[in-house]
Amino acid sequence: MKEALLKYDFTDNGLNIGDYIQSLAAKQFLNNQDPILINREALNEYDGEQVKLIMNGWFLMNGENFPPSEKITPLLVSHHINTSVHSHFRKEEVVSFYKKNEPVGCRDYFTLEFLESLGVKCYYTGCLTLTLSEKYSSKEKNDNIYFVDPRYKKARGLLDQLNRMYLLVTKFNTISEIRARYIRSNNKKSWRKTLDFYRSFSQIFDDEVLKKAIYVKHYIPANKFNNDAEIFAYGEELLRKYASAKYVVTSRIHCALPSLSLGTPTLYIDIPNDHNVSSCRLNGIKEFFHIIHTNGTKLSCDLLKNDEKFNLKSSFTNKEDFITVKEKIKKTVIDFIKN
Repeated sequence: MKEALLKYDFTDNGLNIGDYIQSLAAKQFLNNQDPILINREALNEYDGEQVKLIMNGWFLMNGENFPPSEKITPLLVSHHINTSVHSHFRKEEVVSFYKKNEPVGCRDYFTLEFLESLGVKCYYTGCLTLTLSEKYSSKEKNDNIYFVDPRYKKARGLLDQLNRMYLLVTKFNTISEIRARYIRSNNKKSWRKTLDFYRSFSQIFDDEVLKKAIYVKHYIPANKFNNDAEIFAYGEELLRKYASAKYVVTSRIHCALPSLSLGTPTLYIDIPNDHNVSSCRLNGIKEFFHIIHTNGTKLSCDLLKNDEKFNLKSSFTNKEDFITVKEKIKKTVIDFIKN
């Protein structure tokens, strides 16, 4: 039987490279490194040869396009069903699909509890990106520090505006250097965003870290790529950068989980009371990370004591709880491909 791999649509925000990183995690286990590409949002339309498909990741942006075609033999592993499609996924034809292909390996406990409520047999697997060290790990580390889509809570009102003005006057050179790397544009909005970013992250990072950090976005404009091959290549490029980094700071789970797997010290930025569409993904994932906690505009990290900050010489090691989960999911995927 031929092998297939998930590809993805552009959204209003562009392309989420984290989706393709999830596919790279699946691709490393395939026998054929040039598999048939099937759009995650059109699995029901596939009408080619019978294929095996590792169905890891978020299902689905458009719930009406589920369940998949009968010509797809799925491995439901690292599977996340988002709260945004629960009403559709309770339909008889969708529940029947899951029962036909059970047990379902769930990426998070939210998905596991939802499927169990529908009478589907399932188990927890964590995320397949925890296995990316199989192909992309590096023994050589450099001094690069990556901030990948670092989210934070923005304050509003008069005090906020006064604080921005104070920072702009007292820290103008520092703010200018950070803006040139963080935003890479010159308009009023870029200054406001940089000032809000600096006000938040200067609480726990030295200025030298923020000035020398490399800033990466996981949402890419639609016009950056010509085809899927270029997108996959860019995903691999990012993985190799993360693999060699000194450490990574991110609010993207598909930067944090791969970095964890690759042996790169990782700080995950947690946004409490986030929208349920986002937060429902994290129960069973967030526990693996060292966390930067955000409480309003206040940031803190359990790795820091008193008034310490992360500096250019700071070092720390990751938790190792994920290793057992990684080995179990790896075996599941290898057995599916072999059989």
